[in-house]
Amino acid sequence: MEVIIIGGGLIGLSIAFELIERGVKITIIEKDKIGKGASWAAGGMLAPQSEGLDGEFLNFCLESRNLYGDFIKRIEEKTLKETGYWKCGILKLAFSKEEAQKIKQDVERFKRLGLPALWLDRKALEKEYKNLGDEVIGGALYKEDSQVDNRKLCNALANYVKQNAKVLENTKVLKIDDKNGKFNKLITDKGEFKADLCVLSAGAWSGEILDIPVFPLKGEMLALDIQKDEIDKVLYSSKSYLIPRRDFHRLVVGATQENVGFKGGNTAYGTLKLLKGSINTLKNLAYKNIQELWFGYRPSTPDELPLLGNSGIENLVLATGHHRNGILLAPITAEVPHPNLTKVIYSPHTLR
Repeated sequence: MEVIIIGGGLIGLSIAFELIERGVKITIIEKDKIGKGASWAAGGMLAPQSEGLDGEFLNFCLESRNLYGDFIKRIEEKTLKETGYWKCGILKLAFSKEEAQKIKQDVERFKRLGLPALWLDRKALEKEYKNLGDEVIGGALYKEDSQVDNRKLCNALANYVKQNAKVLENTKVLKIDDKNGKFNKLITDKGEFKADLCVLSAGAWSGEILDIPVFPLKGEMLALDIQKDEIDKVLYSSKSYLIPRRDFHRLVVGATQENVGFKGGNTAYGTLKLLKGSINTLKNLAYKNIQELWFGYRPSTPDELPLLGNSGIENLVLATGHHRNGILLAPITAEVPHPNLTKVIYSPHTLR
């Protein structure tokens, strides 16, 4: 069995990892460098409850969150690399009465589902955060939500895949060729490639390769210096999200969202919004050094749900359109093309 994977971000690398473990011969085609793109630019939150998800998609995301511990353990054992996986919990903050009401409703909803959720008022939060922003009313603690250092995870998987699969970087896909409704070959600027199956996991660029409803949503981010024990949880809100890495040397701050296509660069407006959001959350962050500014492109769909499984072309599998949840959904997406290579684990869309 031979499989071509289009796209070498975290989704493509995770699929490759699982298939390599099953003895499948893999070729990855990547237009830039593997392990970069949106996967490199992300925050790494594993936050189905903090995102306020519900219904079937919540269950799907919870299942992936539950897979993460074993997923990381196997990767770290195979690669001997640390990934920064941390079950730190996430605190979702409210900055208005309306937000507080909505978050409290979510807390009660999650409790009915048997999920850990706890509302903390301003007084309770002040015991832990002395520099809490003046407008914070309270927040919900979701102790099962967590994080991973997406850059460390991507590096670990990229090194493993390079050692165990054929990797073609800086290679642009020009066309997916099908014959009588079945995948035939991949045409690139460096030649043509055939395989038993092709997986499209090219993130925000997937819609440029195949006629599917995937488009880029730009997000800007930055990182600040922090010291040990200043923040021991992710602080998530409508203003910003603050993600302390486990070594306590870096605080990732995100993220803006703009539908501007593939327009690049960090903007004054985006940077100001991130800085104001972080300072409104914790006032002492106003005096922290800025480590880095960067941006990326979320692969979104009109209903913000992923495209996973059947493409409408036999032996062409979709694994794209994850919007804000690509890091979270990596373990479960990696199971989409498994040995029978036809199973659709989750697909809210009907493609024709």
